[in-house]
Amino acid sequence: MLHSLRERTSRFWERHRALIWILHSAWALMVGTTIVLVARDRYYLVLWVVVFLVLAWALTLFFGRAAAEGLASRGRSPGLVHEVSSYVTRVLYQQTLFFLLPFYAYSTVIGSPNVVFLGLLGGLAVLSCIDLVFDRWLRTRPVFALAFFAVVAFAAINLLLPLLVGLPPRVSAPIAALLAVGGAAPLALRTMRTRFHARLWLVGVAVVILIVPIGLPGVIPPVPLRMQQAAFASGIDRQTLDMTDTFLDGVTAAKAGRALFVRVGVFSPTSVPATVQLEWWRDSELLRVTREIAITANAASFRVWDAWRPTSGAVAPGLYRVVLRTVERQVFGIATLRVDE
Repeated sequence: MLHSLRERTSRFWERHRALIWILHSAWALMVGTTIVLVARDRYYLVLWVVVFLVLAWALTLFFGRAAAEGLASRGRSPGLVHEVSSYVTRVLYQQTLFFLLPFYAYSTVIGSPNVVFLGLLGGLAVLSCIDLVFDRWLRTRPVFALAFFAVVAFAAINLLLPLLVGLPPRVSAPIAALLAVGGAAPLALRTMRTRFHARLWLVGVAVVILIVPIGLPGVIPPVPLRMQQAAFASGIDRQTLDMTDTFLDGVTAAKAGRALFVRVGVFSPTSVPATVQLEWWRDSELLRVTREIAITANAASFRVWDAWRPTSGAVAPGLYRVVLRTVERQVFGIATLRVDE
């Protein structure tokens, strides 16, 4: 009786496996969307992301090769143990990526290079929900498995280090890259019997992950920093930073007078040191770049201010933009003001 039930269950699974995983993919996307909404501002849950990553790493390391070899030897769908281990791995990746998305979105500015990294995380989150494709790629493509783990690990550690030990983004990103590649190394060693060109790809992926945070830091959002608020005015009290006649939507050149002042608030859930600069633009013309300003962002919002005083003596009409960025050119805020004639 038990043997017959097992056979019927196995036949049902083989017959409907694809449909079941397609339905589960839709469910995973809905759960992921819920996680994005629930995780907002809950920085204290970031430690769970590390736990998820460690479990995913262990499952990939200890079950991945056996799953791939078993799949090849049988020439058919994976067995129950491999299905379960692969399913748990995918869920851990899904939970991690969807949890990270809102925090990276806070520090991303549309139109800046760091949109690329946010788009990468979003694409990987969606891909992790497409069970049939993601499962097969994790099993049979070691380069993909290594790159996927390394990118997710980098994103999680890069967010965790400033929160735990108060490292500035310029330091946390290179350290996160080193730790991510170091954690991925055992996964790469597990596949050393792969073809030579595959091993070259593995090395190339590791090099890119190490180089980008150092050579192209602008594509990485400076988590957990974000611009919380910004305001323009014609004057400011340098002691209290209170602003006079704040311009909310726009202003005429006559009312703006001979100077524009801006005040921005930089938020971080814990005290995180950073060195920032403000760029003034009118339309497509760069007007001014401030000196390097050392700040310590915190939950109360560290305020930074600056002023633009044109040499012509009057503020000219146009669209003014103040870009808030780190000295490594990681943009994390833009304030705009329209000055009309």
